[in-house]
Amino acid sequence: MDCRGVPFTRELLEELKDAVDSTFGEADFGRARFPELADFTGVTFTGEAFFWLAHFVDDALFDEVTFKSDAVFEEAVFEVGGAFEHVDFQGSAWFQDTLFGSDADFEHARFSSGALFSRAHMFGEAAFHAVTFTEGIVFVSVQVEERARFSEVTFDQDAVFAGAHFKGDVDFADTTFTGPLVGPIVCGGMLDLSQAVLTCPIRTRIAAAHILFQATQVNTTLTLDVRYADVSLQDAVLSQPVAINFHPAPFSFKNDPLPEEPLTGQDPRPLIVMLAGVDAAFLSLSGVDLSACRFTGAHHLDQLRFEGHVPFSEPPSPWTRRRTIVEEHHWRALPMPGRRTARTRGWQPGPAHPNPAVPPGPKELAATYRQLRKALEDAKNEPGAADFYYGEMEMRRLDPDTPFGERLLLRAYWLVSGYGLRASRALAALVVAMTLTVVLMMLWGLPAPKPQQTAVGTMPAPGSQIHLVIDKSDPALSGPIGQRWTADRAKDAGHVVLNSVVFRSSEQDLTPAGTWIEMFSRFSEPVLLGLAALAARGRIKR
Repeated sequence: MDCRGVPFTRELLEELKDAVDSTFGEADFGRARFPELADFTGVTFTGEAFFWLAHFVDDALFDEVTFKSDAVFEEAVFEVGGAFEHVDFQGSAWFQDTLFGSDADFEHARFSSGALFSRAHMFGEAAFHAVTFTEGIVFVSVQVEERARFSEVTFDQDAVFAGAHFKGDVDFADTTFTGPLVGPIVCGGMLDLSQAVLTCPIRTRIAAAHILFQATQVNTTLTLDVRYADVSLQDAVLSQPVAINFHPAPFSFKNDPLPEEPLTGQDPRPLIVMLAGVDAAFLSLSGVDLSACRFTGAHHLDQLRFEGHVPFSEPPSPWTRRRTIVEEHHWRALPMPGRRTARTRGWQPGPAHPNPAVPPGPKELAATYRQLRKALEDAKNEPGAADFYYGEMEMRRLDPDTPFGERLLLRAYWLVSGYGLRASRALAALVVAMTLTVVLMMLWGLPAPKPQQTAVGTMPAPGSQIHLVIDKSDPALSGPIGQRWTADRAKDAGHVVLNSVVFRSSEQDLTPAGTWIEMFSRFSEPVLLGLAALAARGRIKR
């Protein structure tokens, strides 16, 4: 049936359907114009159906149509939209360069052969809910202005979305991929893969505002090169290696940069926001931002692999630069009884703020820091692991359930050396201890004046031997305290203290109080020097 170039009114189309009893053999509607409603509902095309360059001015209804051979809609124009619900495409479906002025509705359709939508432009919603693609789909360079729905879809073979540009959300929820998902894909909203099932090895590139992997089942190797997106992996099931990488340069397709509107101008580094409920044993992160990631509830964090530069959040205080997890910010920002406002200033409140029952407490945070520390230690990143050790010790120190004696010891350890990780703090404590020791030596440790040796004996009869006993009086202090501040006494005190730092005796005469001061100095100051050396070693060790 050749209907090329025919202007079909609604009445003319109904007469044609009645004439063929809604069953067309080979039908050629190429360049046909439909100025009114084009209703093909329930029609069966037993041969090839050609609608190339057809122009549908009003609604085009193809619901429940059966195409037993190829259906060709290349370069067709649907000014209002096209409805293809429950359509059975038994042959190839050609929608290349097709324009949909509004929604393109293919819900519950079945594509038994190839589905070709290359360079199609959809100004409304692209609805492919519950569609089955037996031989895959080619969505190359398609543009969708609003939401695209591929929920509950089955991709039996390749899903080729290379160069596809979605300005709104893309919904792949509950979708099954038995073939690869081919990118690059640009999504201006959320790309939702929650509860999807991936069974074929996939490496794809995605630029999106948000990517959701909630309860996604990844039963195959998956590599994602990501730009811009906030990525949530909450409750995802990772049974094979999964790598999420930051792609620093814009994606290219056919040797041309892929437009990234409306994402352009934002920070392109992707942000992992949730790992709760994930078994991280198979997860590898490279170059992504973890400054807002919530780790609590994840499993096997000690086996999480970090590659490249992976930023974490930092505390608000400029005096302690270290990598922290965002849950520590949430807990410290909570207003609690007895906690001064200054203690919470600058820390980022969490989504559950100000409910103190929801954010994880110091015990959970200490366990999280311990696992992350081990992950970095296994990767031979000792300096990075040191920051997480600091966080673990901080949580132990601040935990109200930690025994008082242990908290006191941890506080002293934190104060004098930053848990053995702050060389500057240990050196400052050493200088303070040495200065204090010098002062104590000047005031009470050094005798004044220096004891003099004396000879004691009796004069014998002429011709007899003289026996002399040489003795030295005990060191003692004399005079007021104000007279003990002299340069000579400071020099002697400094000599005593410097020898004490390296476990040497100064062989200086000391008062009884000075002996005790020297003993304490010879114990404490070498410890502080050792802590400074340990902290420096921890920052340069590889």
